[in-house]
Amino acid sequence: MKKAKTMAATLLATLTLSVASLGVVPAVVQAAAGTQPAAAATVTKEDRERAELRTKTYRALLDLYKRNPKSRKAIQNAFGYAVFVDTSYSAGILGGGHGRGRAINQHSGREVFMKMGEMKLGLGLGVRQSNIIFVFGNEDAFNSFITRGWTFGGQAVAAAEDGVHGDSLEGSFQVAPGMWMYQVTTKGLAAELSVKGTRFYVDKDLNVNTVVNR
Repeated sequence: MKKAKTMAATLLATLTLSVASLGVVPAVVQAAAGTQPAAAATVTKEDRERAELRTKTYRALLDLYKRNPKSRKAIQNAFGYAVFVDTSYSAGILGGGHGRGRAINQHSGREVFMKMGEMKLGLGLGVRQSNIIFVFGNEDAFNSFITRGWTFGGQAVAAAEDGVHGDSLEGSFQVAPGMWMYQVTTKGLAAELSVKGTRFYVDKDLNVNTVVNR
C-alpha cells in the first residue's frame, strides 16, 4: 500500500512538471495538487448598481470642477460631500423626480449610498436633468444628513466669501448650517435652486460597510 501511494505521488509530480513546462496546468492536476483557484465571487445586481453609481457620481463631480474650478478646493477641504445624479421630470399636473447618490465622509472614508425623491404640483411637459452636489463643513451636518435624511424646504442663501472658506464656495448655496449645495444642469451651474420639496435619504438596498480611498 505504501509503495502504491509513493508511485501515485511520483506520477502526479511527473505529470505536473510535464504540463507546467508547456505553460498549462489542467484543472484535474490543480485539484489533485490542492492548488486549484477558488471560484470567482458572484457579482450581484446590487454590486453592479453600486459600481454604476460610483462612475456616474464621479463624472458629475468632474463636471462640477470643470464648470466651477473653485469648487474642487471647497470639496477637498470639506468634512464630507455628497453627489446625486438627478433625473427630474414634469408631466401634466403632477410632477416629480428621483435620483440616487453617494455621501462620502472624507475623514473615515465611509461611503453611504442614498436616494432622492421629489413630488410637486406643476403644469407643463418636458424633462429636466441635473446633478446635485452637497458640501459638509462639519461632522454634525454630515451625520445628520446620512442618519436622519434631509428635505429641501426652499431656504437657500448664495454663498459669500468669508474668512474660513474664502471664495471657494462661490456658485453654491448655503441650505443649512454647515451645508452647501451646488446644482448643475445641462446648461451649466444653476443660478438658483429648483429642488424645493426634494427629500434625500439612505438607500437601504445598496448600503454595505464600504470604505473608499480619499
